[in-house]
Amino acid sequence: VEITRRGLVVSLNEAGFFDSGSAVLKPAAHELLTKIAEALLPFGNQISFEGHTDNIPMRSSSFPSNWELSSGRATSLAHYFIDQHNFTPEKLSITGYGEYRPVADNSTEEGRKQNRRVDIVLQGATDGAVEEESQPTEPVKVVPPPPL
Repeated sequence: VEITRRGLVVSLNEAGFFDSGSAVLKPAAHELLTKIAEALLPFGNQISFEGHTDNIPMRSSSFPSNWELSSGRATSLAHYFIDQHNFTPEKLSITGYGEYRPVADNSTEEGRKQNRRVDIVLQGATDGAVEEESQPTEPVKVVPPPPL
């Protein structure tokens, strides 16, 4: 768990939550996920589920690449939060980064373990507020260019 400029990041490594090459949540992970969900639900902030993998190529009928695997895992977590803990889908987003945002060196097994994760990001309050405040309150008038 860390606080970044984006918000509170809870990083879940693959080993405790998914079998290798799978996006199905392990039943043993439900208890911890329930505690995380209960801690995040009262905030009402936007939450993003961000899947990551190591750089070992993934090829299966379910997941032709690491992108599909990483987004599948993020999707599984989002569904768990919606289905089991009544999170509002409009407040959630899902991203699969595959191998392209590593936090450690993929040349070692320890580094690859760190890179196989799903981050749950409780986004800072200003993320949506800044965008909404910057929207014009009146329609913008478009002036056509002068004739040639």
